[in-house]
Amino acid sequence: MHRFLCTILILLVLTPAAVRAQSDSAPEIFRLDEIEPGQIGFGLSVFSGIEPERFDVEVLGVWRNTSPDTSFILARLDGQGLDESGVIAGMSGSPVYIEGKLAGAVSFAWPFSLEPIAGITPIESMHRLLHGSEMGGPGGIAGQESDALGSIASLDFPDDLLEERLSMLTARPLTEASSGLVWSASGFGNRTRGLLTSGLGDLSPAGKVDAIGSSALVPGAAVAAVLVGGDLQLAATGTVTSRLGAEILAFGHPFLNIGSVQLPMATAEVVTVLSSQFSSFKIANLGENVGAIDLDRMTGIRGQIGVTAPTTPMRVRVEGDRIDTFEMQLARLPSMTPILAAISMLGALDATTQASGEQSLDIEIDFDLGSRGGLQISQSFDSESAGFEAAIYLLALSDYLLNNRLESVALEGLDVRLVQHPQARISSLVEAHATRTLVRPGDKIGLNLDFLAYRGSRWRKALEVDIPTGIPDGRYSLLVGDGVSIDVARITLEKSVPVSFGQAVEFLRGLHSRRDLVVLGVFGGAGLSVAGEILPRLPDSIRSLWTAAASSSAVPLQLALAQQQEIALDVPVEGAIRIDLEVRRQGPLAPSESPSGTEAGGSSDSSTGETGTGQPGRAGRSSEKGAKDG
Repeated sequence: MHRFLCTILILLVLTPAAVRAQSDSAPEIFRLDEIEPGQIGFGLSVFSGIEPERFDVEVLGVWRNTSPDTSFILARLDGQGLDESGVIAGMSGSPVYIEGKLAGAVSFAWPFSLEPIAGITPIESMHRLLHGSEMGGPGGIAGQESDALGSIASLDFPDDLLEERLSMLTARPLTEASSGLVWSASGFGNRTRGLLTSGLGDLSPAGKVDAIGSSALVPGAAVAAVLVGGDLQLAATGTVTSRLGAEILAFGHPFLNIGSVQLPMATAEVVTVLSSQFSSFKIANLGENVGAIDLDRMTGIRGQIGVTAPTTPMRVRVEGDRIDTFEMQLARLPSMTPILAAISMLGALDATTQASGEQSLDIEIDFDLGSRGGLQISQSFDSESAGFEAAIYLLALSDYLLNNRLESVALEGLDVRLVQHPQARISSLVEAHATRTLVRPGDKIGLNLDFLAYRGSRWRKALEVDIPTGIPDGRYSLLVGDGVSIDVARITLEKSVPVSFGQAVEFLRGLHSRRDLVVLGVFGGAGLSVAGEILPRLPDSIRSLWTAAASSSAVPLQLALAQQQEIALDVPVEGAIRIDLEVRRQGPLAPSESPSGTEAGGSSDSSTGETGTGQPGRAGRSSEKGAKDG
């Protein structure tokens, strides 16, 4: 009885204001080995506004060794309407006090629970964060250089890549339970919010609030980890567990479980609590960034007030029914920035026009790679899911640049321009004819290419091709088609994998859009691919020496690329065709020697090649910029 009376007196004396006064000194600790069923305590959390309020806690027991060296306190919560709402998402980190001493932080609960039963992370476990700095957590999707670059060149990605990567943003303390965090988003369109919900779970609407000073970050106050800031916002809100000077501990469970990080940390204001049978949550407004989260581990997060976390500025310009520009700041995490960029691009598109439905979408991406300079890439997508395909493309490119195995790269800025057309525009290449097929080196020949427009009529594109002067007698093949198909064919022929980041950047710069019509000239010529470089038409003796000395680093090539010519079209195209020519260096070309093969004297054979990777070869290139289609 004496112990119970002492507990009641402490609960009456230790008000939220008293806890605020203790925020600059280390709180007394109630150790895990002191926990017993039936103990009465209280917790602090914000249920409206910015001031922490008290709720009641009754200890049910200790859930021991759920994983090595990990135990949790189980408790029943009461007060503040918790008997009806259950444990509320946003209460993660809410400090729990027993006998006036800090015992731990609310960490998780179970969806659809009939009672407000919470898991509490012991404060001793959280205090390990005060001295920790280990790295860990998920990496990117780049994987092997050949696989990653091959997928980028061929636009071959899993359909559910966005959902898969979004799911990496959730770290559960236990697989059966839900963390007490609440995800908040603002500025995103409905379809993008649906995608975020499928990957992150319940999503709370978020607003902005005038400055809330860092002094408000006391035990029990709302605090947010900001992944996307600016015109679009994506953040996770929890609760401060303890504060010692400028250092805070919060959440009581992992956020992303990445280890050492630099994430913007913001204040937050709770508007209200929305009760739900599945899981109730707080609706919050985000305040200003007041510090940085610098450690993210299994037992919680550590933040430093007054520190500025670096971010990557991103600008998205959408030209559709109207023109809008969005400015965002992305958390700078190599493993997470790519999905943040992709979802921000998709959110901007969705907020302005539409992210799905029949459409044609042109995308231009400008990466600022700091000391590595700029990288500009363009592509076109035509389908009912063009917006999602463009977002996956941006994700894959960003992920390769930030998570490649060749060199650590900083993304200093990202500009994306999206031009949306209300209907699909893609045309299919159905026939290709050469004006003649018997040629000499240095000749010019004409090509007539027939296309079938989407839901439209046939149209023809005529162009001239220069036959290179250095090719030998015999068969010479022209591969003509859309930029993506020809890139894949070229990579398959050259079988070259970049061995330096500089080579990888040149590979990416050499990729074409579906709005590029590309002609590739190929002839039989033994060569080698060595250390990311193409060495065509080598003498047999040189090839033998290279192969013997360099072993697997030297890949034999049976075909050589002699030329590449590209023409920019107004619309995207698809399909590739091979046209075979015969090169004759000596003797006259008799008028009676009529070309064989298809109509108009050409021979054609559909050929698209296989997916692969490689460094663009050193064949001569020419381009005809701004050429019109049809």
